[in-house]
Amino acid sequence: MAEARDRVERMLIEVLPGVTKLQIANAGTPQKPQISLQFLLFDTWVRLRDMSLGYQTLVVWLTDLASKLYVRYPDSANPLAESAIVLIDEIDLHLHPSWQRELLKKLSGIFPNTQFIATAHSPLVVQAAGDAGANVVLLKRDGDQTVVHQHLEDVRGWRLDQILTSELFGLETARSPETERKLERRADLLTKAKRTAAEKKELEQLTHELAAEPLGETPSEREVNAVLQELRQRLLKPDSSASAA
Repeated sequence: MAEARDRVERMLIEVLPGVTKLQIANAGTPQKPQISLQFLLFDTWVRLRDMSLGYQTLVVWLTDLASKLYVRYPDSANPLAESAIVLIDEIDLHLHPSWQRELLKKLSGIFPNTQFIATAHSPLVVQAAGDAGANVVLLKRDGDQTVVHQHLEDVRGWRLDQILTSELFGLETARSPETERKLERRADLLTKAKRTAAEKKELEQLTHELAAEPLGETPSEREVNAVLQELRQRLLKPDSSASAA
């Protein structure tokens, strides 16, 4: 029993971000026994019921899975490594984006012989599944039927915006609707052979607003692009001393 408890504790510590220790204590009365769980989360002891839904959800279904494996394989040296098939609906629900990226990899390490079949609405989960070599399928409604699409694009190594605009999610663009509207309006104005004074002013304003939007995927890339944009503006700006001459 002690070994099983230690293994489950290690499992939770490995999966739950920021958790370094946990305490399991008996609470309640002999007639109504209860188990109290507390986690050392970022150097503060927190009761399970006071944690976010993401933590609570993971703790509940992971401990439930572990307990079922111990019941199913009582003589195994490590029941968590035994065979199982687990269905998870909306595995990304309540999880921080960074968790969504790491969860599948951690589950595969803890339960190496478990086949997880999970649904998700997050491109982060799809990205992680693709990089892990998992099979990704798409479920679509067709009237009152559900159609399973299996032969999809291989998204391994894809960026999130590429996944969002793939057949998996079907977005036309990863840009915001307002930015897309500005781009379309600017394109319309550029196609006009003649523009009114108001349209010229609008085009100039749209060009300025769109140029101010950040480029690059990471903060460092955006910082570099911002510097390049500033240098570009300086080069395009007329030289006042030359004009005066």
